[in-house]
Amino acid sequence: MSGAPQPGRRAPRLLVVSPIPSHPADQGNSARIQALGAALMQRGVICDFLYYATEGLSPPQRAAMAGFWHALHVESPVPTGRMSHPGLWGLDDWCAPSLVERVAALWRAWRYDAVLVNYVWMSAVLEAVPDCFRILDTHDLFGDRHLAARALGLDPSWFFTSAAEEGRGLDRADLVLAIQAEEAGVLRQRSARPVAVVGHMPPLRFLTAPEAAAPQHRFGYLGSANPWNAASVAALEAAFGDRPLPWLIAGRILRRPELLLPSNPVRMPEVADVAGFYDAVDCVLNPMTGGTGLKIKTVEALAYGRPVLGTRDAFAGLPAEHPGHSAPDAPAMVALMREYLASVAFRHGLRRASRLLALRYAAEVAAAHDALAARLHRL
Repeated sequence: MSGAPQPGRRAPRLLVVSPIPSHPADQGNSARIQALGAALMQRGVICDFLYYATEGLSPPQRAAMAGFWHALHVESPVPTGRMSHPGLWGLDDWCAPSLVERVAALWRAWRYDAVLVNYVWMSAVLEAVPDCFRILDTHDLFGDRHLAARALGLDPSWFFTSAAEEGRGLDRADLVLAIQAEEAGVLRQRSARPVAVVGHMPPLRFLTAPEAAAPQHRFGYLGSANPWNAASVAALEAAFGDRPLPWLIAGRILRRPELLLPSNPVRMPEVADVAGFYDAVDCVLNPMTGGTGLKIKTVEALAYGRPVLGTRDAFAGLPAEHPGHSAPDAPAMVALMREYLASVAFRHGLRRASRLLALRYAAEVAAAHDALAARLHRL
């Protein structure tokens, strides 16, 4: 690997700061944080982790994270106050001064070569470490996120701010990481800071794991409870019309009591291990409409070797070529599902295209990890 340390050189030490736990990797952002940390450590970077515990911390979580990172630090969260701007959050509304002070203290004690902070709304911590290399992993676009949500008829949720506020956060970094190329272009318009694309691809399980027995369900969907997923599943339901297809739905999305499912899919609300879901389904669905970032559920399904049917939005940031990876909307996706059932050739073609896409994209991500690790070693 090009990011491997050179003989006689000290390994660079990186502090990763996150409001999201790295373990368990049962949601996309946790999977991203864990995978990037693993990739850098494999390339000779010492990685410590500071968890700003906004999502709580159970003893098993603490043990898992302590066993994964070179050192684990935990900071208790401070309740979020009111929005500091009319109708939207200010850049630093969710980042407590106590966290900034904790990062400064850790830097004085450990003398990190670099600090990587997850999410632009945590970027204030970078101002506490002006004498090291400062990296911002954006994960997503948060500037004008509320406008994108409202355009799809959704109430904005989680963090959202203005494009100008987001740009101010980007300006605090020496290097900005975008999760896919289209968003990198937007980030470059909002800040003059250099932007590198570092995607996310889980290990390719289909290269090493034995082929699962015949799946019980032809189609399956696995998703979290965010409103974008709920809207996408609702669109899929509407597209079935009076001719529903059998399918399985799994994950935290089933915790949304308002989500109506007239097609009566099989439910798998608790997914202790995502491998159980992928073993149970033949073809994975992602009917995503709108949204930003890289769709982690798409790359995860590809990594498990499953054929994936999805919309263009579901494959944003991926070098997709097959028609099954670019449905314009939910009705078109339902038409593809029916073709999948009817045509052996279509099934085989989609499976082959999904695995080739996984291989190509995994190579891209590995090259980006090499480049980032090499840059850290040069420090």
